[in-house]
Amino acid sequence: MEQSFRRNIYHEIRTMKKFIQFSVAAVLIAGLSACGTSAPSAAPSNEASASPTATQAKRAVPDVVGMTYKEAYNTLVKGDFFAQPVDETGAKWVQGNPWDDVKVVSTDPAAGTMTDTSYVNVTFNMTQAAYADLSKAAK
Repeated sequence: MEQSFRRNIYHEIRTMKKFIQFSVAAVLIAGLSACGTSAPSAAPSNEASASPTATQAKRAVPDVVGMTYKEAYNTLVKGDFFAQPVDETGAKWVQGNPWDDVKVVSTDPAAGTMTDTSYVNVTFNMTQAAYADLSKAAK
């Protein structure tokens, strides 16, 4: 009788192992097929893109001359542009954060220009070196 009991237990364990293996395989297959391999949809979107390389509809560059960099930045972002700060020599601004310390003297493209570009060069009223000196003097 004990031997018969062991056979039944062994048979049930084998059956359970096969069931578990089959269940895991089915879940994996279902999960992988749900991921899909199709290409992303190329349908146009009505939402503005945060990507600077995305193609944009033409829109007018806002007039930010005379504003602080912080004000100009916020205005440009609302217009779906990215601000690229440059100093009065035309060099890209790479040091410091002149939010409230500098004024915008020009933009490229100029205010009112219809453009599909994402970046607007925002020219400040001082060089980076002058800003660094100003920052050191303030400390």
